[in-house]
Amino acid sequence: MSFFWQRWLGGGGPWGRQEVSQAVERLIDEVDPKVRLLPHSQQQLQRGVRDTLRYASELIGHLPAPLDLSPAGYTTDRRVGLLFSSPESLCHMLHHSEVLGQYFSRPANPDTAYLLLVMQPQARRRLGSQLLPDGQVRYDVPQQVISFEQHRIVAAYDSLKNLQQLAGMEAFNALCRDLSRRVALFDARRQQLEAERQRVLLRLAAGGQTLINAAALRDHGDVKDAELPQRRQQLDAELAVMGKQLSLPGKLDYLRQVLRQPQHYLKAGLESTWLDRMGVVTPPEQGGAQLDFGLMKLGEEDDVRERVVFPGCVTRRDLRQWHERWPQ
Repeated sequence: MSFFWQRWLGGGGPWGRQEVSQAVERLIDEVDPKVRLLPHSQQQLQRGVRDTLRYASELIGHLPAPLDLSPAGYTTDRRVGLLFSSPESLCHMLHHSEVLGQYFSRPANPDTAYLLLVMQPQARRRLGSQLLPDGQVRYDVPQQVISFEQHRIVAAYDSLKNLQQLAGMEAFNALCRDLSRRVALFDARRQQLEAERQRVLLRLAAGGQTLINAAALRDHGDVKDAELPQRRQQLDAELAVMGKQLSLPGKLDYLRQVLRQPQHYLKAGLESTWLDRMGVVTPPEQGGAQLDFGLMKLGEEDDVRERVVFPGCVTRRDLRQWHERWPQ
């Protein structure tokens, strides 16, 4: 069922009033807690947050089969060997995961944890060698190598069903963090313009007279003295717009805009590529193995961040075996 039908019919995941209210508070905490000072700010965000949670849940539903993160799984599940550079790197991630440690610290939890993993894909080009069908080796062949870095466990669940139902909240949390980052970058840009405006005002106040520290007031590529009045007008106009956007009502309007159309800021789907055992993109007819992975995109226009998403499973016994092989 599409997100828009879910929105119309009111379905789309276990998002009751309490879960939605908690998500609203998380969003406000990430972007600017002072938004709460605006009248009815939480109520204005609730409908959009509920719709965004439903949308994110539908996206997270398109994930591949869970990875086997046991020591045996590193060799039997070919995907694990492609995603982690070595058994030690997988062991390190498991042992240093606060999320996984908290899950297994609760005796009531089952012995198997179903995990939501995120990692950053990296693609680079190089010149390598290629084995031809006749046994000859061709050198200096352009190749694309895909690697995966910054592995993190963002959530642990007691069943695969709960992972599929609740992982949409993790996608929503990622969206909240990205919105906070965008607002911070926008505010940093405002501060840069404020500093430039102060320099322009000082140069205008000098009235063409020589200043001892005049060089300190000029940036690289700064405007000429004759252009200062026009530049001041441009800065005043731009700062006036940014001031409205960075005000509390402006931030609330921005959040409502994003929540009205979450598909413009959050995208995810199942992607496929074909790799050899070294991570080189290789067509299937040349021995490349298919790797299906969830790809989440956060952002808009030219500022989009990509993360690869996988479910995985590991047991208490698996962790003990990892520790016996590579004590941390």
